[in-house]
Amino acid sequence: MVKFKILDNKLTINKSITKLDQFALDVIGIIKKYTKYVIISGYVSIFFGRARATEDIDMFISEFPYEQFTKMYDEFVEKGFEFTIDNPNDLYFEYLLNKTPINIWRKGFPLLRMEIKLSRKPSQNQVLLNPIRIQLNEKEILFADIESQIAYKRYIAKSEKDLEDARHLEIVFEDIDKEKIKYFKRIFEKEL
Repeated sequence: MVKFKILDNKLTINKSITKLDQFALDVIGIIKKYTKYVIISGYVSIFFGRARATEDIDMFISEFPYEQFTKMYDEFVEKGFEFTIDNPNDLYFEYLLNKTPINIWRKGFPLLRMEIKLSRKPSQNQVLLNPIRIQLNEKEILFADIESQIAYKRYIAKSEKDLEDARHLEIVFEDIDKEKIKYFKRIFEKEL
């Protein structure tokens, strides 16, 4: 089993890019032009070798002006993507600002989608501002802190799938900071 070590919040990986990775890279390529983002949840463990299926990739983004959102929306549509609904005004004001995630997928392929949530809670803002920078074959993906992922999956989500994701991350990452996991656990429990 491959072991990973993060140094100074950076990690370089050379691997074959899967269809899931390419979808993530395509969405990220547009999102990062308009706002900050960080990838969270199941895709993190899948990216690092856990064999399981997923229907979506989860992402936090920072809030940004409506004018920028409409530009981003237009670029996604021009590049062959669809959204939860076809109305950028409602997506921004009725979904994102009201804490409802929006979904993006390639036109005609809704089974694989990016679920985008606006970062609101202190824990979400913290992982957004301090991501792990993954260098993937000349491309960059920003992931949430591994310890935050383990803490959330183990102590908050707690489904069998989430517990397996947490175990996988603990196995494949060297130097997991147990105190940092406890720190995120306290933050998550406070936010509930």
